Amino acid sequence: MVLEEMLIIRGPIDTPEIARAFREAGMPARITQTVVLEGLVAAKGTIGDIKALLREEVSRVERLREEFMIEEGGEESDAEEGGDTGPGRLYNPFLVTVERIAEDIVEFMAKYQPGDLVPMDDLKEWMVPSAGAAPGEEPPDTLESALHKVMAFSTLDENGLIKAEGEAVVVQGRMILEDIVITLPGDAVEDIDPEILKEHGVLTEMTVTPVPEYLLEFGPEAILEGDLDRIDEIAGDLEIDEEEYESFRAGVSLKRVVIGRTLEILEGRGTLTPAEVAEALGSSAVESAGEGWKIVLELTPEFVKGLLNDLKKVGLVRRKGEKFRAI
Repeated sequence: MVLEEMLIIRGPIDTPEIARAFREAGMPARITQTVVLEGLVAAKGTIGDIKALLREEVSRVERLREEFMIEEGGEESDAEEGGDTGPGRLYNPFLVTVERIAEDIVEFMAKYQPGDLVPMDDLKEWMVPSAGAAPGEEPPDTLESALHKVMAFSTLDENGLIKAEGEAVVVQGRMILEDIVITLPGDAVEDIDPEILKEHGVLTEMTVTPVPEYLLEFGPEAILEGDLDRIDEIAGDLEIDEEEYESFRAGVSLKRVVIGRTLEILEGRGTLTPAEVAEALGSSAVESAGEGWKIVLELTPEFVKGLLNDLKKVGLVRRKGEKFRAI
């Protein structure tokens, strides 16, 4: 069928509930579940090695920038020399993250000793301190600080320095800070030469996991009658991939434009063949009312024939021989 669209949702969903929500929005769907493999890339190395790697890479990029400026006969401005401008910024966020995590690990190890039993409430207070905040307000930079502390906590756990026991955590031991292994997103090192990674002892690894994937197929009735505003709300609630959903929504909207123009042509000109409808569609654009845009429809007779047959199935046109007319 021409009048159909597909939408892919990744991750677990309540299939009956999703089917009900789309049906109530005027877009009944046939849902098929499959499983895809998803790879998550991460970079692993000791805190000392990764800091050295990122600092070296920043210096290398800065040298390249300086060479480029000399070749171009320009000079770096004071803002470039002392600010956060230029290519070096690419790795600064990751370097800052590592340094903040290292600081949080030092703070944790100074606060708690091996053998200490740390209640979860104390850990929550350490991660998101409430002291100093006005009633109803969060301390400044709470989210960023909490994120770094969560990563520090995860790093301690991965290195066997803490162990969860019920509603508490037991401190298992200590390590030299620079020797603690840390895990960063693969983006942190994606542009660094593998040989340089190897020299610094930094390993890039991919973790492959199965992820449920759901294919939602919508027929002509859904394309014609669906409440797109309601579908927007459902998509937001499901956190559907934005690019995937935008492509789906655009497809539905464009098909509605084609349907509307096709019916206008049939109502105005009577009984036509698919080729005649395609010619009429191509000879007149769909224009906005004073908004400065138009849509040119360059559709093949084969596509238009499929469209007309789908419109016939839902009772909007009738067919007589090779010709169609609006009802």
